[in-house]
Amino acid sequence: MRLKVIGIQFAVVMAFAAVLCSYEQRLLGVGWALLLTATIVVCSTYLLADLGTRPLRAVAAMASRIGKGEINTKLPAVTDPQVTELARVINEMAAKANAQLDRLEAEKNRLDAILRGMGEGIMVADPQGCITLVNPAFKGLFGLHDEVEGRLLIDISRHPALHESFRDILSSRQERVEELQLHSPKERSLLVHWVPLVECGVVTGVVAVFHDISDLRQMEKMRRDFVANVSHELRTPITIIKGYAETLLAGALEHPTQATKFVSIVHSHADRLASLVSDLLTLSQLESGAVPLEARSVKVQEIAERVVVLLERKIRERGIIVDLAGLKDAPSVMADPGRLEQVIVNLLDNAVKYTPAGGSVTLSAADREESVTIAVQDTGIGIPSKDLSRIFERFYRVDSARSRDEGGTGLGLSIVKHIVQLQGGTVSAQSSGQGSTFFVTLNRADPTYGSGIAPAAAQA
Repeated sequence: MRLKVIGIQFAVVMAFAAVLCSYEQRLLGVGWALLLTATIVVCSTYLLADLGTRPLRAVAAMASRIGKGEINTKLPAVTDPQVTELARVINEMAAKANAQLDRLEAEKNRLDAILRGMGEGIMVADPQGCITLVNPAFKGLFGLHDEVEGRLLIDISRHPALHESFRDILSSRQERVEELQLHSPKERSLLVHWVPLVECGVVTGVVAVFHDISDLRQMEKMRRDFVANVSHELRTPITIIKGYAETLLAGALEHPTQATKFVSIVHSHADRLASLVSDLLTLSQLESGAVPLEARSVKVQEIAERVVVLLERKIRERGIIVDLAGLKDAPSVMADPGRLEQVIVNLLDNAVKYTPAGGSVTLSAADREESVTIAVQDTGIGIPSKDLSRIFERFYRVDSARSRDEGGTGLGLSIVKHIVQLQGGTVSAQSSGQGSTFFVTLNRADPTYGSGIAPAAAQA
């Protein structure tokens, strides 16, 4: 009986133990569940907080990048309606800023192209004289090759008038246009337009535009010299003619010998006057392009032989030997026959004038494939090197007194230059101090062109 009770108690204990064990296990499971739930809640809370601030952080990051100049980026779409509007506004601002920068870049490139293409020199400097901008033309005017921006104006040029004008512009704040004469790197006449840069009443810099008017001033000088020379050249024979005419009227006609001499002198100077007027008219027509030129295939040797016949008397009187052997088998050139004859007349006449008796003049031609160079070489007095570059100018004479004694007008070589250039050719001279050589280069005649306008002349 006792054993049965013990067995029943043991069974109850075992059952209770089982129940207790099951409870503990469930309690443990609930504990783990609570822990997991707490973890999930914490993680969820963090994730939710992160998800809520992530769009704001992205917007802030983009704003920071825009502030640093990175405006090509775009904020991706976000789901938060409050952040979406902010992101859209920032995207629009970035797009507008980017478009504005593109326009500024295009404007800068356009300005750079304009400055590079301008023939006038441009310089911008701050009030301290530090150069902030120049264009290639400015560097060319002042002979500069290195970087100029950041250097002082006084380091670029030591011209006193340039620096005085710069200071005056800063103090007066008034635009000014003036002419400056530069002597380095070479003689130049510059027309300078100064403009002060004023912001809020303060001068922040100076802009200077430099226009090279050296050629204009040279042309004006040549025009003045031309008028003076024409007046002198006309006055000389007129004065002589008038003087001898008055002498004849005063009674010299009663003395046949003297009268004949005086009339001969008057006739000689009248001829010179007529030649001068004729050359002036010819040169004027050539310079204006009013002379019709009909270029055709011309044999240089035939033209030269005809010129020698025209000048035969003068050549014989001066005892000059003229050699045309160098023109034998010379290629034909494309030229106006009458004008080419005028060129050779002037060159041969000059050579004969300035070659002493017993000297020689040689004419030759060299084939240059597409052109022919005609050379007129003499054994005369030569031309100083300092005068070679100017002998083709109107009225320019190496020896004025001798030129007048020889009856020259001072226009022959200028006429030669214009005739040759109108036909697409070039003319030059060489002299080593004894004897001179003049070179005329013209287009070689193309067999397909029998007559008409030369190809080069037609293109001109």
